[in-house]
Amino acid sequence: MGGPSAGEDERRYKIQTVSQSQEGAQGTSTIARLRLGHTTLSAHLHHLCLSCDPFFPWCRTTPEAMEHFLLQCPCVLSQHTALRSRLSALANTTLDLPTLLAASGVHLSWQPAVLRLTCAFLRKTGQLPRL
Repeated sequence: MGGPSAGEDERRYKIQTVSQSQEGAQGTSTIARLRLGHTTLSAHLHHLCLSCDPFFPWCRTTPEAMEHFLLQCPCVLSQHTALRSRLSALANTTLDLPTLLAASGVHLSWQPAVLRLTCAFLRKTGQLPRL
């Protein structure tokens, strides 16, 4: 009595698949931009003369660069702590840019998981769509 019809299941599956693939594509393009150093972070935009201010919106005394945001910013300390914990579950104790971007120092089999964790960090901080 009353389960979803086959058509409803198919629509739900398509919606879920589309939203997951869009999220995955956004994460992939963000990781690529971070690896290339071509982001919309204020320090980079300032370097390109596209912004008059290189500073991080939350830390007005520190330029908004990848290293600061991904590794040091005290405003997202709880997300940094969670990321470190999840990386250590993958037997990875190093938290640096090459590790977070799975560029080096990460075993090939763990790279997809590390990239998913990095994207989750960016999503939780609200920065994934912005970068």
